[in-house]
Amino acid sequence: MPPAKKPTPSSPRKRAGFKEPAALKRLNRSLDAAQEALGELRKDTGRDVGEGARDLYKDLRTFVTSARRDSGKLAKALQRDFEQAQKRLAGAPAGKPAPARAVPPRTSSTGPATGRRKASTAAKATTTRKRTASR
Repeated sequence: MPPAKKPTPSSPRKRAGFKEPAALKRLNRSLDAAQEALGELRKDTGRDVGEGARDLYKDLRTFVTSARRDSGKLAKALQRDFEQAQKRLAGAPAGKPAPARAVPPRTSSTGPATGRRKASTAAKATTTRKRTASR
């Protein structure tokens, strides 16, 4: 039996869409698990805990909720950056690199470019320090 033919695409190949990073998926799964665990913890403890424990629970719940919200914002920002990069690549002419920015020429000094001070300047600085220290 001959091998099966692969279907040929009827339209040109589209660019790959944004794929959420694996680390972000893991983070979201962990935050989901943490939120479920907090819900179960709340059921188990009920009103039998002190005010300090209730405050800590509330702080932890707020933290997990804001972390979930921020991870969603991060995913959207990454997707937006990805789409903008795709647009920049699509807009750039094929085969030609992006134009380099013009860099102003450096002004050269009269002497060789060394990091040393002239001897007279170094001596003045040393003497000034000695006089200042003796005051």
